Amino acid sequence: MHSTVTLFGNLVDDVRLRETATTRVASFRIAMNERWYDKRLQRWNERTTYINVSAWRQLAENLAASLHKGQPVVVVGRLRQHEYDVDGRHVVRHEVDADVVGHDLSRGSAVFARNPRGPQTAELAQLHGDEPALSPVGWGVPGVQDPVGAPGVLDPVDVPLDPARHEEPAA
Repeated sequence: MHSTVTLFGNLVDDVRLRETATTRVASFRIAMNERWYDKRLQRWNERTTYINVSAWRQLAENLAASLHKGQPVVVVGRLRQHEYDVDGRHVVRHEVDADVVGHDLSRGSAVFARNPRGPQTAELAQLHGDEPALSPVGWGVPGVQDPVGAPGVLDPVDVPLDPARHEEPAA
């Protein structure tokens, strides 16, 4: 079991992308500002917390291409604690291992561009000269007949659920 945290903040630096022996990792820091009014002193106080964030594989590459210093972001991931000794003193550092990162759209707008995908099954069949046996709305799997669209066969999306037969999963 692991705990998930959600953080809102601004990028302190541009994303740093590096390669390990097996994959890519991106790292960056975000600054989170907390502001409150102190009635006793009758003034506003502010505190800034800095958190290191790391992301792996395709997320790392997308972050390096999308995020820049100063932009507001939302980070969802697992909180990690690292402990080590430096010059005789004990250091505890917290970091978030990101699962999801995005621009904070409450503070601006963004444009989304999907990653290009490799050739799909039907395209691979054409490249290899296989002749898929498919109906016009087929599944895209060579050699597999598509029952959807055949006489008397309903598309599963079009079949209404029967509430009397619906069962809740056991807890």
